[in-house]
Amino acid sequence: MEASIRRARDFADASSNWFWETDSSHHYSFVTDRLRDILGGDPPALLGESLFDLERFADDRGAWRDCRAAIEAGEPFRELEVAVEAADGRILILRLSGKPVHDAAGRFIGYRGCGVDMTAETMALIEARFMHTIMHDALESISEGFVLFDAEGRLLICNDRYRQAYPNLADLLVPGAGFADILRAAAERGGYQGDLGRWVEDRLKRHLRHSAPVDGRLSDGRWYRISEHETGTGGVVKILMDITELKNREEELAGQTRRLEQTVSALSESERRYRQLVELAPYGILIWDRTAVRFANGAAATLLGFGTGAAQGNGPMALEGLALTTFLDGDPEIEQTVAALADGAGRRVEASVLRPSGERRQVEIGASPVVYHGEPAILLVLNDVTDRRRVEAELQRAQKMEAVGRMAGGIAHEFNNMLTAIGGFARLVERNPGDPARVLGCVAEIAKASDRAAALTAQLLDFSHRRVGEEKQLVPLAPLVRDLRVFLKPLVSAGIDLIIDIRDEDAHAVVNPVTLNQAVLNLALNARDAMPGGGRLTVSLELLVPDEAFFTRHAGLPDGRYAVIRVTDEGCGVPEAIRDRIWEPFFTTKEPGKGTGLGLWMVYGTAGQAGGAVEMDSRPGEGSSFAILLPAVEPPAQGRALEPLTVVDGECAAILLADDESSVRTYLRLVLEEAGCTVTEAADGAEALELYDAMGGLFDAVVSDLSMPRMNGTELGRALEERNPEIRILYLTGYASREAAAGLTAPPGRKLVMKPVAPDRLLQALRDLLAD
Repeated sequence: MEASIRRARDFADASSNWFWETDSSHHYSFVTDRLRDILGGDPPALLGESLFDLERFADDRGAWRDCRAAIEAGEPFRELEVAVEAADGRILILRLSGKPVHDAAGRFIGYRGCGVDMTAETMALIEARFMHTIMHDALESISEGFVLFDAEGRLLICNDRYRQAYPNLADLLVPGAGFADILRAAAERGGYQGDLGRWVEDRLKRHLRHSAPVDGRLSDGRWYRISEHETGTGGVVKILMDITELKNREEELAGQTRRLEQTVSALSESERRYRQLVELAPYGILIWDRTAVRFANGAAATLLGFGTGAAQGNGPMALEGLALTTFLDGDPEIEQTVAALADGAGRRVEASVLRPSGERRQVEIGASPVVYHGEPAILLVLNDVTDRRRVEAELQRAQKMEAVGRMAGGIAHEFNNMLTAIGGFARLVERNPGDPARVLGCVAEIAKASDRAAALTAQLLDFSHRRVGEEKQLVPLAPLVRDLRVFLKPLVSAGIDLIIDIRDEDAHAVVNPVTLNQAVLNLALNARDAMPGGGRLTVSLELLVPDEAFFTRHAGLPDGRYAVIRVTDEGCGVPEAIRDRIWEPFFTTKEPGKGTGLGLWMVYGTAGQAGGAVEMDSRPGEGSSFAILLPAVEPPAQGRALEPLTVVDGECAAILLADDESSVRTYLRLVLEEAGCTVTEAADGAEALELYDAMGGLFDAVVSDLSMPRMNGTELGRALEERNPEIRILYLTGYASREAAAGLTAPPGRKLVMKPVAPDRLLQALRDLLAD
């Protein structure tokens, strides 16, 4: 007996498993030291003192319920898996089995069992599944068809591209299918009338010989280059490369060659034959040795403006020896780009051609490496796409006009909301003008609504490419988010709980505050609409450093901290089918008349203009979360209080003010007079010029609207410049293209400010103008 006990202990010590025993109350009465080695610490402290303590380590709740029922009934249990944290913090996967033990009288006295450390096997299984998923995704992402059979002829792996090439066999191309069965089905479904067994046998032998790649047209009607190779384990891998386009091009080339041979049948030398083909080609052809042009055909000379006419040069010979930058204009690195194109960096590139006559043409360039006179060179094919691009631009303009028409209803809806806020708060002031706090609150809301209207106008100008600048500034985000409660409260239903969660009071970003306010408001209103039955609507603000996956999704964004404004709802979520479309302009899921399709488009544009991004996380039935991520900047240092606004120190500035809108002119005059200026008003450019002459030109600066009757701002500026080249002019306008703005501000002493203009901005522009 003693020898048997020693033998059993030796087996237990030598085993990688551990053994255990419990008493009748299921508390451990014996555990081998192997468990201590596995856990790296005291087993009771890490695994518990009773079998019932295993409950907190069992991830599979169903398996644990079955196991507990077996323990309570005194029955055996097997392979219960638990996840236990070892003393060093590692998570171990342990598997336990046990059987009840009874004494000689048949009474239950406890359990005996063993445990196995399954951590390595489990991690290997997880890794194998992960690698299988990676391999599957990789094979599905390639453009070639791929199938793998084992040494027994059973199909192991097949991607969808391969199945697409064999549509009549797609249902059979599944793991486990036999190669011979697939071939037999192919013959039967293809209507083969011969000896089916011999045909299958011959096909199997051909596949096993692994001959060189062959080209063939498969049942999907496309051409493929079929390659078969033997694997190291005796299996067969088969790869299909779609060469349909290559075959089509070959057929086209064959037709061209036949026509060419008929045309130049009298020529015997291939060099002369191909040279004639090049000369007759409708495309410009150049041979460039990465330094200069060495050959040009007539089409290239005509396209580049070096035709045979005396005024144009002397034909293709005039191009030889010239660098590409001589006629390819606008890109100083065009030669490096074309060289990279020939090296395989792309297929085509477009460039602008500047002819000697001054005319510009747009060309599409293809590049291929060739050998010319025994030296490596690059063959350039030039295609004149000027007319095509002109037609495309006209089509885009037509589509843009159609989009403007579709946008009109949405813009009217947005402006009506803002006008409602402005008119409503103004009338509240009229009803109780004696309450200063109420008046200030209403005036603040009117200003906010006005700013939102200005932001919408700016977005319209962006759409039409008429806005001059982005008007971004350093914005404290916490007050902006907190102020949303005032505007959102009357817009949300009684069943919606609005939560404003400010986690970082110091969050700042460089952004247009008005468009950002509108963007967050759009997200909040969308969240409200997603919860018709009520729920929590949370708007939060925090600072964080995004993970690497974020910067992978948004390549080009700078590293570092980002301010994140997140709008979360408990609504129906965004369906998977439309997630890629929600950022498109005019796309909406709302009923006609209830949505413009511009909200999320504006959110996307606002984030992009600020150098950030917008992301969505949504699960059907669990709500949605939209996050605007903006590069965070440090808050400004606390400065001294602002001094009173003045334009010049020590004396009043004399300002000539011209604007045909009386209310705007009155507003501007009051702002300037408050700053200590002497203001002379004019209703248009002609009146302003008369006043200037009448007063002898004694003005420090002129503030003029651009669009006025009789004489506009531009004409007034030219007339004043003739009288006084040193005159300072500040132009105001509601819209102007970047080109127009550049022309107006090119002369010294000229500035342009976009309407609507705040008092501080107007006065700062005048200060800068007078300080120049």
